[in-house]
Amino acid sequence: MRNGTVISVVITAIIMSQYCFGAEKMRPIAPSTTAIEGGPGVGLTIYNDNFAVVRESRKMKFEKGRNTVKFTDVASAIDPTSVKFSCLSSPGAVTVLEQNYEYDLVNADSLLKRYIDKNITLKLKGSGADAGREAKGILMAAIGGDLIIKGEDGEMHIVDKAGVEEVSLKEASAKEGETSQGRPEDSATADKLVTKPTLVWLANAEKGGEQLCEVTYTTEQINWKADYSAVLNGDDTALDFSGWVTIDNKSGAGYRDAALKLIAGNVRRVQPAMAPRMYMAKSGMADMAEAAGGFQEKSFMEYHMYTLGRKSTINNNQVKQIEFIEPATGVTAKKIFVYDLGDQWFVEQSQGKGKVKVKIEFENKKENKLGIALPKGKVRVFKKDSADNSLQFVGEDEIDHTPKDEKVSLYIGDAFDIVAEHTLLDSKHETRMARETHKVELRNRKAEAVTVFVDEHIPAWVNWTIEPATHKFIKKDANTARFEVAVDPNATATVQWTVTQTW
Repeated sequence: MRNGTVISVVITAIIMSQYCFGAEKMRPIAPSTTAIEGGPGVGLTIYNDNFAVVRESRKMKFEKGRNTVKFTDVASAIDPTSVKFSCLSSPGAVTVLEQNYEYDLVNADSLLKRYIDKNITLKLKGSGADAGREAKGILMAAIGGDLIIKGEDGEMHIVDKAGVEEVSLKEASAKEGETSQGRPEDSATADKLVTKPTLVWLANAEKGGEQLCEVTYTTEQINWKADYSAVLNGDDTALDFSGWVTIDNKSGAGYRDAALKLIAGNVRRVQPAMAPRMYMAKSGMADMAEAAGGFQEKSFMEYHMYTLGRKSTINNNQVKQIEFIEPATGVTAKKIFVYDLGDQWFVEQSQGKGKVKVKIEFENKKENKLGIALPKGKVRVFKKDSADNSLQFVGEDEIDHTPKDEKVSLYIGDAFDIVAEHTLLDSKHETRMARETHKVELRNRKAEAVTVFVDEHIPAWVNWTIEPATHKFIKKDANTARFEVAVDPNATATVQWTVTQTW
């Protein structure tokens, strides 16, 4: 581009191409659109802590010796300190000596800042019959909504941006007898414009030619989570269970035909770090998913990895859902009702009517058509309306990371037709001793019998005994006694007990 070229810039719409302004050796490397094993492509490993590891291989041309190379289309949320470069086709043949991350993207404000102390022409808006006028001078400052111009007459003018229709900026010329290479600060301003987040390398190549190179880095602002659906059968004794992965990409880059992996687990991060490459045997879930190109699960370090058996494109500012696990049908489940009195240290506060929780429980076992590592996520529970077979939402809960062979318990809501009322009948407190008598009345307004578990909580640091009691109880843990109370249809049942605490 010759000195003196004028770039006309309309403030409201700046459209610029990075290829027009590249210096001869500044080669923008276009992203590959294919992902072939051992060739150009993109690999994406997403963690459920809102960050990812991006691994991209591209073919690049180098001249022997030092090259300045632009690597474009990286994520704007990149951690530039995490970048790792390697030459795959000729290991060690190309090394990166310096790296700059250019993220000051071209816009009206950034462009004006680059032209401080340079010539500027303003086309000012007119009004009525006034067609407007031009103002020329040296741009001294662009602060907030004002432009400060030193006019051709030497006077200073403060111009409100709101009154400017168009700005024309003239490129700076190299001084007489000097080249732009000799004085970087005088080089063509347009050459420095960046339209996309870009890594700029000073690289040294042992020989010229095309090389297949890989760049790995971490980026923030890309997350995944698991979403599950459970559909109960008519009598709430079984359910169909399925899962989807939801990926939310706000990293500032898209990943075309990416080899996708997900990591589930609590990965400690002092600062972003590279994910190690490890290869392990496939699990049983992998065998089920492989044929359909779905996710294959395996243990990875102390976490779990889910690898998609096909390529997937994840665009920027996109929420994508992918089927996560093979739907499991007929999973044995049970519905239970729980009335939890809460912490009885302040027992008076728990008196009166309370809510009876509705829970759905099932075992994450192979014998129950599951037996897979379930990442944390929301479980939505549905049930069919027998009148028209339509699915109706009946509640949801969130599970934590759940290994195989563990129980899943979902609290989906409170029972409408079961009323629980707690009464503190007696309370006696002495030195290092307390004795209380409780009564819970359960009123079942349903047309079928129910069993309600009543949980009494006692502080874990005291010694306690329950005697007498109208119903048997089990000691669930150090501070929980559970009573199992059967209530007939449209009937009332009462459980009463005395608890003695000493310390």
